[in-house]
Amino acid sequence: MEADVLNALNTQTAYMPGGRDRDGHPLVVIPVPFYDNLPWMKGFLETTVKYLLASLSPETVSSGLAIILDAQKCSWRSTRQYIRHVQQLLSEQMNSFLVIRPDAFWDKNRVENCARQHRKGEPTIISKSRLAKYFDTSELPEELGGIIAYNHEQWIQSRERIEEFRKSYDKAMGDLENLHLILLDNRTVRASESTAALKSCQQLNVDVQKFLSLVMDGGKKLLAHLSDLHSAKSAVPQDLTDGKTQVERLLNTLDRKQTATNQAWTELERTVEVLQELATLEEGVSHVTSWILTTAESMLNAQLRVGHDVSTADQLRLEHEILELQCWQTYGCYAELLHKIDHFPRRKDSAAYRDLQSQREWMDFVCRSFAQRLERRRNILITSVRFFRLVAEYFDRTSEVFQSLIMGERVEDYALASSNLQKLNENQRMLEMLEKEIIKEGEKLSDVLLMPVKDAVGRDIDVDYSEDISNVRDILDATRSRSRIFADSVELQKLTLDQITHIFKYEQDARTAVKWMSDLHQVMLRSHAHVGASVREIQAQKDEHQTLQETAKGTYNYGCQLLNASLALRQSCKLETSQNIAMTKSLQRTWRSFQAVAQEQMTRLRVSAVFHRSVEEQCVKLRELHECVLRIGEITEQGRRRVRLRKYLATRERLLLEVGRMVRLGRLLKTRLKEPFLLDDRLDAMASPENIITESDNIMACEAISSRLAEVAQVAEALDSVLSDVQGGFDDEVEELTSAETTEVTGKRNDSGNQSDDWSSSVKSTDDGSFVTASDCICTPQSRSSSYHTASECRASPWWGVESIERQSSLENDSAEDPDPEAFPSIKLLSGVVITSSANLSFDESEHSFPTAGISHGSASVDSHPDSDDTVPTVCSQTSPIATSSASSSALNSINRRENLALSLTPEELEQIENDIRNNNLLASVGTVDIVGKELQSTQVTPTSEDSGNVSTSSVKLDVDDATRFEPVKGPTDISGLTYYYQNIITKHTVKSCL
Repeated sequence: MEADVLNALNTQTAYMPGGRDRDGHPLVVIPVPFYDNLPWMKGFLETTVKYLLASLSPETVSSGLAIILDAQKCSWRSTRQYIRHVQQLLSEQMNSFLVIRPDAFWDKNRVENCARQHRKGEPTIISKSRLAKYFDTSELPEELGGIIAYNHEQWIQSRERIEEFRKSYDKAMGDLENLHLILLDNRTVRASESTAALKSCQQLNVDVQKFLSLVMDGGKKLLAHLSDLHSAKSAVPQDLTDGKTQVERLLNTLDRKQTATNQAWTELERTVEVLQELATLEEGVSHVTSWILTTAESMLNAQLRVGHDVSTADQLRLEHEILELQCWQTYGCYAELLHKIDHFPRRKDSAAYRDLQSQREWMDFVCRSFAQRLERRRNILITSVRFFRLVAEYFDRTSEVFQSLIMGERVEDYALASSNLQKLNENQRMLEMLEKEIIKEGEKLSDVLLMPVKDAVGRDIDVDYSEDISNVRDILDATRSRSRIFADSVELQKLTLDQITHIFKYEQDARTAVKWMSDLHQVMLRSHAHVGASVREIQAQKDEHQTLQETAKGTYNYGCQLLNASLALRQSCKLETSQNIAMTKSLQRTWRSFQAVAQEQMTRLRVSAVFHRSVEEQCVKLRELHECVLRIGEITEQGRRRVRLRKYLATRERLLLEVGRMVRLGRLLKTRLKEPFLLDDRLDAMASPENIITESDNIMACEAISSRLAEVAQVAEALDSVLSDVQGGFDDEVEELTSAETTEVTGKRNDSGNQSDDWSSSVKSTDDGSFVTASDCICTPQSRSSSYHTASECRASPWWGVESIERQSSLENDSAEDPDPEAFPSIKLLSGVVITSSANLSFDESEHSFPTAGISHGSASVDSHPDSDDTVPTVCSQTSPIATSSASSSALNSINRRENLALSLTPEELEQIENDIRNNNLLASVGTVDIVGKELQSTQVTPTSEDSGNVSTSSVKLDVDDATRFEPVKGPTDISGLTYYYQNIITKHTVKSCL
């Protein structure tokens, strides 16, 4: 504190006791001296007031002060001078201005001021006793009647301490400002000067921090002293209260400044540290760059070859790996420097960091260029090693495959062939992939060697790889040549193995086809060997039978195709064909056996259907004729009745002829249904058990045939009974009609017996004893027909030609005419017997229609009257059964070939086959056997086999008593219905095949 201020304060011309008025304004007491030294006191008052105002806070000053002028001990004149002087000093700061005068002042009746209106700044003159109106007693000092004990010396001491702290504060603030500026200036120092700058600033910082610590301690003690004053019960002057607040603010300011200075110091230290780090990084960057440009480049330039085989390439690769190991430490430093520079934690806008960044970019370029060249060298060596290894592996594998799978022995082991084929395919695919890899790697190596080479700074280096490129291309050419040769050998071997594999598969499937064929044959024998009892049942059996035949035919064709393919492959591979031929024979044998049974069964089904349908139709016709005969009695005119009877008798005669044939057909059919199937046409194998099927469950079919025969016999007997009743009155006409018909028939025969029209004789002719079938004869004269016309020639056969049609006997003709026996060809029986037919034949396209035969001549009449002398049975001359069967077998083989190959043969070839059939027929006479007075003693069945239709028939050898006489029959024999139907079935099958 200055001396003049201290002297002014010691005079106590104005002081603040610490009280407040009722409005809360601080109290300032100004005592007026009683002695006459006002000029001096005014100067002290002015200094004191200025100091007090300076010690108060601006908020306190702006709120206003309560001024009390104590003028109790001075004159009024002095008081007025003080009032004016105070008003000049505190006019703006005073809120109230009270002037205290003694009580004597009020005794002089000076009360004019009490009546005036009070204005701001104007003093209020009151007595001491009236202060209670404006102040509380506790807010007034003792001099003014209050209780505040004001100590002016203590106040001066407090003010001195405050002033001393302010001076220390100013000095500390100056030091801190100076230090802060120095620290800020040193942030831009260079790295080389950073250490010295840091040391100089460090000493200055220590001195400033010490003085600052003393100031801070003094301020804290002052605050403690002021706090003690406030904690006491006495009032504290307002200036001390504001001083405490000011001291606290100064301390805070010092603290903030100290913090800022410390931050600047820390920043300087960090800056120096950063500069040192940057210097270290610059040194590392320079070291890495110089090592790569000198040492690393020289070591890499010493390695330029790529090798000429696997061993040399591997050796070069190992040397290159050693070089890479030597570069790893430098790579590590390079990576560390990059990381530190890129993730530098300090400011990156400084000049030092920008310089380091430039050096870093250069180092990065050099290192990357060298690394690319090093990587290129490593890739070249790896490609070279891989290329030479692939070439070596390819040559080794091709040699191994060629020796093991191509040059090996040719074997017929189908399983081994399949395995070898699979291995060969796998090896071929693997080698093709290996070849592609070789070409790919070789071309890649050549392309890489042709690329230019640059050093670490981007300059071109002249490296000659022409020798290595030429070596690689020569190896590629050799590989391609070897691949072509190997591929040709592999394809040839694959073809052979593939053919052997197909042979195995074909023959395996062919065995399956043979098994299927055998199974179908067994199914045929087991489930399709019986005949139904009705037309509908037979038709269903025919449909099933045809389906089975089609299945068997498809199976046979399937097996033949497989065996033919296998045979062709065996011949192509020059393998043994015996196994294939054996399987082919087995398949054909099974097929012939199946075909024989199938055709025989189909013939039985068709003949049975024709029999049942024909008998049913004949029964209907007989019943209709029966009704017509009954209506003759209704005719009254004798002439009309005679004409009508003649007509019905002729119709009856024609019906009885057809009925007789159906009866013979039914009996023959029953015989055939009871006979076994024959599976072979060789006579020496006829009696073999394996070639005979002895069981044929046709009992119900035979019973149905017997039922049909009984039915037609019953209907015929009924018709005969009616005719006998009706013709009672017309015996003469009937005899005349019968004689005329007999004469006409006799005129057309050559040495033949008479034909009776009696129904009883016709019925008797159907007995077992007088029924002789064509199978009873084993020889026949040669037919005069010298040619056989097939349907493919679009001409009718002689035995169904126009002449036969004109002479055909039918229900529409009034009488039957016998054709010339020489006009009909020889008809081959299925049992090997050829008979000259005198029948008038007709052929219908429907497979269910049965041909109508003419009246038989010259044979033992099976439908003539038993009393006739012309019906003497004779035995024809017989040839040897073996000769007959041999000749017929040849003919049947020809017919079989015609049936099976009709679609592929020309008409001329078919005609030649028929000529062969006729030339091989045996010349023999056909006889019939008529057993007179005795029953048939025994029969012996000798099975034969035909290759043509594969249909088994029987030749019946009759053993009779000695009394029985057999005489040759002079005329042609009759033809049985079954044999006649068989011939038509064969012809029809040929026609359909040709069409």
